[in-house]
Amino acid sequence: MKTNIEIINDMIKHFEKLDIVKSEDIPDISLYMDQMTSFIDEKLKSFKKEEDDKLLTKTMINNYTKNKLLPPSDKKKYTKNHVMLLILIYFYKNVLSFADIKSLCDLSIYDSFEKEDGSLSKLYDILVSMESDKKDAIISDLKDRLEYAKKKSKDFNSGSVELFTFLSDIVLEVYFKQHLIEYILNKL
Repeated sequence: MKTNIEIINDMIKHFEKLDIVKSEDIPDISLYMDQMTSFIDEKLKSFKKEEDDKLLTKTMINNYTKNKLLPPSDKKKYTKNHVMLLILIYFYKNVLSFADIKSLCDLSIYDSFEKEDGSLSKLYDILVSMESDKKDAIISDLKDRLEYAKKKSKDFNSGSVELFTFLSDIVLEVYFKQHLIEYILNKL
């Protein structure tokens, strides 16, 4: 069995490979639904838990459209703006409810969606660059948290308790940050 430090180092290597597709790598041509789902599935494959998982399905897209998270296609074709919004929804849906995603996107995404001035691409690229800029800080934070978990769980003298403490620390932070986001969005 791997040591906790080996597990964390593997996790860091995996984390470093996680990249959100940049707007410049998204085709400027309209795509049919199958083309779009294949494109997103390929570009975000490093986020899959299992290799054969589907990140996006026709049912999901139809559900997002029905719930007004995603504007409808134009004659069954999806634009670059649709692709960028779907990628953001993919990340948001793991943390936020549909109502909260809609509130968040109402702040600026939906205003930029219909414009043909590239404003959605600019906004999307800001979000992608922020994610990229934070990678080193997140890696450093993870290493610090492991040391903190070691100190807090030293009385147990157990690698499993240390790992449990480390992961629970992250879960609790994610929970509180999610709660903060929901609180702010509910005040809008």
